[in-house]
Amino acid sequence: MATNTLILPKLHISYTSSLPQKQILLVSGGRPPQIDWLQEVSQHRILWCIDHGIDICRKALLHPQRLIGDGDSASKASWDWAKAMDIPIEKYSPKKNLTDTQLALQNIRKIQPCPFVVLSGALGNRFDHAFSTLHSFAAECMPGCIADEQETVLFLKGMDSITIETSVRPKAISLLPLTEECCDVSITNVFWPLDKVILKQSLPYAISNELMDTAHEFSVSISHGILAVYLYWE
Repeated sequence: MATNTLILPKLHISYTSSLPQKQILLVSGGRPPQIDWLQEVSQHRILWCIDHGIDICRKALLHPQRLIGDGDSASKASWDWAKAMDIPIEKYSPKKNLTDTQLALQNIRKIQPCPFVVLSGALGNRFDHAFSTLHSFAAECMPGCIADEQETVLFLKGMDSITIETSVRPKAISLLPLTEECCDVSITNVFWPLDKVILKQSLPYAISNELMDTAHEFSVSISHGILAVYLYWE
């Protein structure tokens, strides 16, 4: 894999900037990804899990290298399995200010150099958790994405651009500004292209776009701000 390329099922993503060679797959406790998707993505990545994510990993027959959380959503059987497998556990009190995902991201931030993070099992259930995860991930300013077989969120920060090649066409492509403004936003090969526009967080209109009929890839770029590039499959 080239150092500026991220490969996920259905997606081949080329960044203009180099990516860390070390990658972590972080499995959280939201909507479980499909087992075959998770098993494929886990290959050649360091596997960590967050709380209920240990149930997902155990079901997929995957052995995480670290378990982080307060244990309030994971099953006792899976937590005991992690202990029996000598998986290092960082357990926190349920009465805390930060979410388990925020604590996991902070732990990853301490690794030198900071790896690329693929966060899965983070969407599809509670909106408040998804909202917190999306903004916390962006705020950490670490390279990474949120993904499963139904939804993928990629982040562009500062002067950055990506080209996304799809083997399965997404039903929707949306651009979500995560800062007050995202400047010089462009997107190509879609029905509603943009050319160096300002997207405002107060008016996130650039949603539900689609690839052109003959296109299998598109590019997105910005010059300033933090932009989420969201893809959805039925």
